[in-house]
Amino acid sequence: MRYRFSFFIFILFPILSFSQSGLESILLAVESDSKKIFERYLDPMMKGAIYSSNGGWFTTAKVHKKLGVDLSLRLNTSFVPSADRTYSISDLEYITTSADDLPTIAGDNRQEDLIVTIPADGIYPEISSVIKSPKGIRSKLPLGSIPAPVLQLGVGIPFDTEIIIRYSPEYHRNGVDMSLKGIGLKHNLLQYFGAIEKIPLNVSAFASISNMNIDYDIQSFSSLKGTGQVAQFNLNNYNLLLLASLDLMVVDFYTVFGYSGGSSSFKLLGNYDLEYNSNSDLPITKSLSDPIDMSFSVSGYKTTIGARFKFLVFSAFTDFTFQRYNTLSAGISVNFR
Repeated sequence: MRYRFSFFIFILFPILSFSQSGLESILLAVESDSKKIFERYLDPMMKGAIYSSNGGWFTTAKVHKKLGVDLSLRLNTSFVPSADRTYSISDLEYITTSADDLPTIAGDNRQEDLIVTIPADGIYPEISSVIKSPKGIRSKLPLGSIPAPVLQLGVGIPFDTEIIIRYSPEYHRNGVDMSLKGIGLKHNLLQYFGAIEKIPLNVSAFASISNMNIDYDIQSFSSLKGTGQVAQFNLNNYNLLLLASLDLMVVDFYTVFGYSGGSSSFKLLGNYDLEYNSNSDLPITKSLSDPIDMSFSVSGYKTTIGARFKFLVFSAFTDFTFQRYNTLSAGISVNFR
């Protein structure tokens, strides 16, 4: 049970950390400004999660024999480009600060004072508040990147095909509700070329889809009063790839080329009571319900090169994927048949 809890926390760490960065206090800004900050601050995590969770489906193009089994545990970690560690604030309308930019969630541990102004609207006078900008957590991330542990099972089925399953039982603990599932298919292409099958070269087609959902109760961490405060994260991704590998006695070398992508969404649900100071020195309170609903997407071509080292039924492997967020992967597996 303790191992399982640690496994999930490693997946959730960037998401759980946002609530302790004070990001929800940005709701005090006018809606147009707060949505810009939310989107730009979270952008590396939301895109990095797509890239890292979409890797690690294979260590060879070779397909298992019927009922052959492969159980593997891998850590994928996607590197955030330096340009995505800060974001511009020049177009914010009602926020002033001495800083030229602010850190994203994958940026440095830096906070700035933000003076938030809400213009008069006929009901409320002009009101203002001073808040801290959300800080980055780069120093707490492995190699400053977005991690995604992957546990999966591959099974050989008829027609020289292998089915690969990613699944985790639903998880409910410490305010976190999570589900993770995915499926992939690997199909041997060389079976259609006769004698070519006799050489140690393997070529396969691969396709996959996966989904992850996380609900995180942030009420106990929130700096704002209110009820039912929940952060909701959803991720979907896919792969359409061509795999090739040279499978030797003790080592396999593999490469991949193809198209992949995915989408992720982030929602901040619940009721948030916002407190301001007015020019008359009387406190003013406004309330927001379900204030944030945003989505992110990535897609493009990727190339992977890697190697797998075989020790009887055990294997160790590592590979590197070239894409918008380059991804390093490593892991171990147990193989039968």
